[in-house]
Order: sequence, then C-alpha cells, then structure tokens
Amino acid sequence: MKKQLVALTMTLTSFTSFTAGPVDRIGVKGPLTFNKTTFDLTWSDKPNATYSIQEYLPQGETAERFNQMLTLHLFAQDTPLKSAVNQKLQELETRKQTDPTCNYQVTEGPGGKEFIVDFLLGVNTTEVSTIVEFNIYRYKQVDLGKQKQGIVIYAYTKRAYGDQVTPFLKNLRQDRPALLNKMITAPIPTLKPAAK
Repeated sequence: MKKQLVALTMTLTSFTSFTAGPVDRIGVKGPLTFNKTTFDLTWSDKPNATYSIQEYLPQGETAERFNQMLTLHLFAQDTPLKSAVNQKLQELETRKQTDPTCNYQVTEGPGGKEFIVDFLLGVNTTEVSTIVEFNIYRYKQVDLGKQKQGIVIYAYTKRAYGDQVTPFLKNLRQDRPALLNKMITAPIPTLKPAAK
C-alpha cells in the first residue's frame, strides 16, 4: 500500500510539474509585444538572491529552437550602470577570441541613464555558421522601492539557423536600425519583484 501511495504521489508531482507554467518572479507575466510580435512567458529562474531572469517566446517556438525571444534580467543591487555594461563588453571581447562572427556596438543614452549594447554571435562547425544570433540589450537603472536601486536589461534576440544564416546576415544591415529604434522607443515593462 505504501508503495502504491509513493507511486501515486510521484505521478501527481510529475504531472503538476509538467503542467505548471513558469513562475513570474518580477511581476511581468506578459504577454509582451515587440516588433509586431506577441511573446509569452515560457521560462524563469532566480539563480541567486539579487538576480532574476524571465524569457518570453512567440507561440509555437521553443528555447531549443526559436527565431525571436524577449528576455528580462533584473539585478536587484545598487551597481553603477556603466559597470554592468562594461561587464558585458568584457564578456564579448573574450568571445571574440573564439567566435569570428562576434561583433558589438554600444550606444549611450542622454545623461548616461540608459545604454544599448547590440551584438552579433555565431556558432560555427567546420568553418560554417550553423547559428547566428543578433541581440539588443537595453540597460536601465530602476527604482525597486524602499530606497533600493537595481538594473533591468530588456533584451531582444533574433536568430537564424543553417541555410538561413546568409540571408539573415544580408537582411540585418537593413533590419538593425529599425530594430534598434524599436527597442529604444519601447516602454520597458514595470517590474514588481516578488518579496523574498
């Protein structure tokens, strides 16, 4: 009887885990809209006490293979905005050593209150690009209440795979300015981090 109860409990737990949606940790359940596309919350995590991340995908796309993604990163710590940006730039400089596709540009907003880092990444096998990814990271200092400051990164990712890599890169020359403008003018979702 005990074995049957344990088996039933495990089955119910597995079913609950499978059907339960992602946890909204920052008060942005979605859906979000960007570039005339709707994005639903598909995954979230809180790796440590001061960092939360949520990913949003268009319907029908998966984290394993997607064409577009929105991501919200929240760092609930009083770090200078420029320091957070510089950390990303160091990461990209390191990546450049092994990724010939890697390239980036930084744009500083008026008064240094916001930064945009847009960058290109690639995954290569036998000198052929199998995945290419264009990212726009918008950094902004945010008020978290109780006299606490944090940093939000509102990120957009666009990907291409295999045979689509070459046309993707050709089109990016025209698409990039429009996507940057959309990200710069897009309202950043209002974050309400869950209480500890």
